[in-house]
Amino acid sequence: MDLDEAVGELYGAGLGDFVAVRTRLAKEAGGDLGREVKALRKPTVTAWLLNLLARRSPELLAEIGELGERMRSAQGEGDAAALRGARPERDALVRRVVAATREIAKGEERALSASGEDEVAATVVAALADETSQAALASGMLVRALSYSGFGEVDLDDAVAARARLRVLPGGAARTGRDEPGGATQDESTKDEPSDEPPEPPEAAELRETELRLQTVEAEVDLTTSQLAEAEEALARAREGVAQVRERLRTQSTERERLTTEATRLRRACARAARRQ
Repeated sequence: MDLDEAVGELYGAGLGDFVAVRTRLAKEAGGDLGREVKALRKPTVTAWLLNLLARRSPELLAEIGELGERMRSAQGEGDAAALRGARPERDALVRRVVAATREIAKGEERALSASGEDEVAATVVAALADETSQAALASGMLVRALSYSGFGEVDLDDAVAARARLRVLPGGAARTGRDEPGGATQDESTKDEPSDEPPEPPEAAELRETELRLQTVEAEVDLTTSQLAEAEEALARAREGVAQVRERLRTQSTERERLTTEATRLRRACARAARRQ
C-alpha cells in the first residue's frame, strides 16, 4: 500500500467511518507512511459529498473539465463574447452538479443544507476558473469546499489531501505525479522551456480577471435567484397548506358546535322522557 491507495480508500469511505478507516490504514502502513496517513484530515460534509460525486459521476467532472478549458481559453484570448455565450451552459452545469450532490446526500441519509449547496456551487465555479482547482475536485480528495474570488489562483491550502500529487488530465480527471516516468509532473517537465510569446500587458490581464470575476458573481447571483424562487414557491405551498388547515379547523369547529347543541337537546329530551315515566 502507498499513500495514493490509502488516500483513495479513506476519502471514498463513509464520513462516519473516517476515523476508524484512517486508524486501520495507518496501522497497516506503519512507519513514516502510517504517520502520513494518520495526519490526513477529515473532510467537511460538503467536501465528502463532492468526493463521492467525483467517484460516482465522472461524466459531470468531464463536463466541468471541458467547459472550464473552453472558458479559460476564451479568457486568455480576451474573448468576452465567448465567455458570455458560455454563461447559460455554466449556470445549467452548476445547477446539475448541485442537484447531483443533493441526491448523493439523500442516498447517504444526509441533508445538503442551503449553505452546503452554496459551497458546492462555489467549488464548481472555482473548478471552471482554475485548472488546479479542477484537478482538486476531480481527485476526490477534498478536505473542504473551494472558493474563487475572481482574482489570482484559488487558495488550496489545506483544501486537498496529498495536494502535491494532483494532476489534470483531459476530461477533468486527476492523477498523481508518480504516474509520469520518474514521477515528474507536467509543470516540472516544461517549466524551463523558453517562451517566444511577448509579455502580456498588465491591462489585458486585469481585464481578463475582471471579466472572470463578473462571470463568478453572475453565477452566484443566478444560483441565489434560483434558490430564492424555490424558497418562495415552497413558502407559497406552505401558506396554501396553512389556509387549508385553517378551513378544516373552521369546518370542524362548526360541526363540533352543531353536535354539541344536538347532544344538549337530546339530553334534555331524555330527561323529560324520564320524568314522564
